Amino acid sequence: MVSIDLDRLRTDFATADLDEADREEALQLLLRDRRPRDADLLRHLLAQETAAHREGWGVSEAMGLAALLLAECGREEDVWTLWEAKNASFDTMAGLDGFLLFPAGIAGTTAHVIAAEDHPERHDLMAYMSEYLGYEKLTDEDVREHLAALRTYHEG
Repeated sequence: MVSIDLDRLRTDFATADLDEADREEALQLLLRDRRPRDADLLRHLLAQETAAHREGWGVSEAMGLAALLLAECGREEDVWTLWEAKNASFDTMAGLDGFLLFPAGIAGTTAHVIAAEDHPERHDLMAYMSEYLGYEKLTDEDVREHLAALRTYHEG
């Protein structure tokens, strides 16, 4: 039974009181019906998941799905929200995939981070991205394929 009105949530998400189950339901609906204008809603849901994960253990399916859906929006500025989610706890650092940190592809996202000279997380994110890219020797095609595999997992 669906209790979330996705159309209403799309317009009123900032004032909606969503618990863990509501967020998970909303994310499952967005998995099937994500629209370009849903990026703000997805940032909001990921921020709520991030806050919840700072207080607990593990990495929930909802956290991984929220990060994936936001990364799929393809906006370079979302790297900061994704980095904050990855840094929520020891478990999220280990459990959220580094591929998610390249929402606008490797060159676009990296250029955005490099240009953000005043961002307080710039140095740490650049170091992580550099190490990740050096270790994995990633291409944009690798990122796309991995995100597609994550989507298949969540659709499973």
